[in-house]
Amino acid sequence: MSTEQVRNEIRRFLKADDNYSLCLRGRWGVGKTHTWDTLLVEAFNNKKVKPARYAYVSLFGLERLSDVRRSLFENTVEAASFDSVKPLEATVSSVSDRLTHLASKWRAGASVIGGMPIISDYSGLAEKAGFLDVRDQIVCFDDLERMSDRLELKDVLGLISFLKEKKRCKVVLLLNDEALKAQDAEAFGIQLEKVIDIHLTFAPSASEAVDIAIPDRSTLLARLVAENVKVLEITNIRTIFKLLRICGRLEEILSGYDERIVTQAIHSACLFGFTLYQPAEAPPIETVLQDRPYAGLLGSSKERTPEDDRARELLRRYGFFTADRFDYLILENMRSGIYDAVALRREADRLSENIDRLDKEAEFTAAWDIYHDSFDDNADTFAAALKQSIKDNAAAVSPSNLSASIVTLKQLGYHEGLAELIKDYIDDRKDDKEFWVGASSSRRLNVEDPDVADAFAAKAAEFVDERTLHEAVVATVRDTGWNDAALDFIDKHSAEDFYKLLKAVKGEDFRDVTRALTYFPSISNPSDRAKSIAEKVVSALEKIGQESALNRLRVQKYGIKVPDS
Repeated sequence: MSTEQVRNEIRRFLKADDNYSLCLRGRWGVGKTHTWDTLLVEAFNNKKVKPARYAYVSLFGLERLSDVRRSLFENTVEAASFDSVKPLEATVSSVSDRLTHLASKWRAGASVIGGMPIISDYSGLAEKAGFLDVRDQIVCFDDLERMSDRLELKDVLGLISFLKEKKRCKVVLLLNDEALKAQDAEAFGIQLEKVIDIHLTFAPSASEAVDIAIPDRSTLLARLVAENVKVLEITNIRTIFKLLRICGRLEEILSGYDERIVTQAIHSACLFGFTLYQPAEAPPIETVLQDRPYAGLLGSSKERTPEDDRARELLRRYGFFTADRFDYLILENMRSGIYDAVALRREADRLSENIDRLDKEAEFTAAWDIYHDSFDDNADTFAAALKQSIKDNAAAVSPSNLSASIVTLKQLGYHEGLAELIKDYIDDRKDDKEFWVGASSSRRLNVEDPDVADAFAAKAAEFVDERTLHEAVVATVRDTGWNDAALDFIDKHSAEDFYKLLKAVKGEDFRDVTRALTYFPSISNPSDRAKSIAEKVVSALEKIGQESALNRLRVQKYGIKVPDS
């Protein structure tokens, strides 16, 4: 039965003249209570409900049948208590007014002393006199599966039958029957047919659950959550409401960022919420967090279960492949319930840089598409677009792509403005010396245009290296490794500088410096620069070895033959 059919049956029940009992059952959180309240308010507002009084009673925690009878009286409201959104709950004032009215009739009928304070006899009065007043109304019982062990199921079902047959009430039972204990479920099944007239099962699809929980999808937040929920096939209304709240908080924190960042946050939060709040139906969080863009292509040593396959298929359909730092932070915040706005914005800033670079790369590629995608006579258009794209997207244009572009423009005869274009490119980039040195000297980066190579070399020469020889040598071991800029800097120093460094260092520094410097004499086919450094290192070590018999032995372990002094 579709949710619309269930709604129509509830509408007929509400406006029927006869006193029926109705059981609306379904899984926890699918929206049974929400749907019932919505249709009840609709019927009261349209005056299509009989009778026009109502009581909602949650059986959660009630221990005796007398508690249930008293709760029926306390929670009864008149038709006037309904607004356009939801039924208003009974208040202390409204209960007091009804109790005062009943007390006057109760005392008069029972010849009770008129001066007895109402409050002293409240419990008995509310249960006995109050329950007498419960008639000709609609009664909704909820949370049957959560009532106290002291309250017998048969007594509740007996009360439902009594209200229907003797008190002219329509009775509704909202039930999560999956949560009933085994013995209660069996007893309930036997007795239910005797007590309940209309049996309805509320099992909305994900699309129907979205219609219930998010009827208005005019905002980006609502549209994204609705789309994600449908793909994940979430039918739990309470979970959807939680996701709306969480994603709303993330949207608030990420206000002003690129829409793609907000979209990623909501996309990840919906999946993580599914795993956290519905673990029995969602893929395990460990599976979600696996790095698996190409998982399964080459097989796996682990045998996959049907559950693994279902989880992978859901994640593939959902479009979630790899969790990044931003995703992990969102999950951590959801687990703790505390949203670290500073950390989230810091990760969003990092993503913004990546998005900006990708956009620029796409714009540069689009300019080259004019060249690659047709045989049209459009050289002027291509040249103009390529020049403008290099100028606008310098941060995303690699040295090799810049060089290739300049070479192509020269080959096509568009020489004008190329020097200025290269200068603008260099001025726009905020890279350090390593970038300019590496790009201009490394053949593997394919910087073939001489004007580009010369401009990069000139830019590299502008940098002043403020490091000491000690810092440069240690950095090659601990941090950066060997690179052209470091080798150039080290080679500028004399044999005496190496001698002073080797004599000054101690402990861990000593081990790092000697390991780095003695590498050069061991190179089999050294470059001119490496050969120069090696010669100066050997000279420094020989000088140290001549200082004492002990140092001679120390130096020889590095393969250095110390000449006689």
